[in-house]
Amino acid sequence: MKLTILSLAVLGLSGGNARAQAVVSAPVLEVQSGIQTGLQKTMKGLSKAANILVKAGVKEQELTKVFSEKNLKLARTWYDGLLQVSSAVRSYRRVQSVFEKQGKIIQTYSTAIETLRQSPFVQPEQLSLMTSVYTKMLTQSANTLSDLQTVVSPTMLKMTDAERMRFIDKLDVKISDQLSLITYYTQRNYVQMHLAEQKARDAQALNALMGAR
Repeated sequence: MKLTILSLAVLGLSGGNARAQAVVSAPVLEVQSGIQTGLQKTMKGLSKAANILVKAGVKEQELTKVFSEKNLKLARTWYDGLLQVSSAVRSYRRVQSVFEKQGKIIQTYSTAIETLRQSPFVQPEQLSLMTSVYTKMLTQSANTLSDLQTVVSPTMLKMTDAERMRFIDKLDVKISDQLSLITYYTQRNYVQMHLAEQKARDAQALNALMGAR
């Protein structure tokens, strides 16, 4: 509680206290936003788990490692720049939504690619194609998150709060579509995997039946 009060006091000071703002900005804002800490924990966990698999030779999880670390970096840039915008923009719920959906996109890929990689019914060339498509999707969502930095960039400080919020709204809609797309693509891959499994089992059953005759 004391830290929150201190944060508000610092945010209300004039430019003469810019040094004080710089000193407390990152830790204070992180304490104020529990979701930021939660997102960091999730991304760090994904990065750590992916790194272990990458070292074990699972090249597909390199994407998880790269994009989770990129997500962390973008989140830090956003939160470090929050002192440049108003409290209305800082607390705008759709900012949280953008970061959450980007995290879900990375998690969806990480889980899906591991399931598909371990399946004996997904051929190497199929997995390679899937990874290529996923790479494009992850890159697009990361670019959307990068666009969010525009709101706190020095070149956009003349934007009004209303303009910033409309810009954030568009990004939230965009990343929602990207999350839906990667979810759909993943489900399609799972269906193909299950169909291949069923086909193999049917062939095995038919061979057993013919052999019994």
